[in-house]
Amino acid sequence: MKGEVRNPMTTWILIIVTCGLYGWYWWYTMAMELKNYLGREDINPVMDIGISFVCGLYFFYLPIKYGKLIQEAQQRAGMANAEDQGVMFLLLTFFLCGFGYTKMQEELNKIWEAPGGAPATF
Repeated sequence: MKGEVRNPMTTWILIIVTCGLYGWYWWYTMAMELKNYLGREDINPVMDIGISFVCGLYFFYLPIKYGKLIQEAQQRAGMANAEDQGVMFLLLTFFLCGFGYTKMQEELNKIWEAPGGAPATF
């Protein structure tokens, strides 16, 4: 099951306008889409968001963690040049006012728009 193609700039603008609240919703939906696409039960968006609220430092780890998951999904979708961009997502998120969300959504859109690469069935 593929995820929803979203406009990356709209995502970024909504995050800024809502002072980050849309970012939490986006993160949850993005993580659920990846979980369903990859068929991995170890991905738990509720726990990731919850730990981020309790321990703010965990939020620095999330872009790196999901960078690896996006790379795995891109490889499954048949993208031969998939790279782990987690560090770039982290830097863009924290040094360019959340622009990492835009880049992550662009990479996710590549997966959802790819013609091949059926998700795993377990």
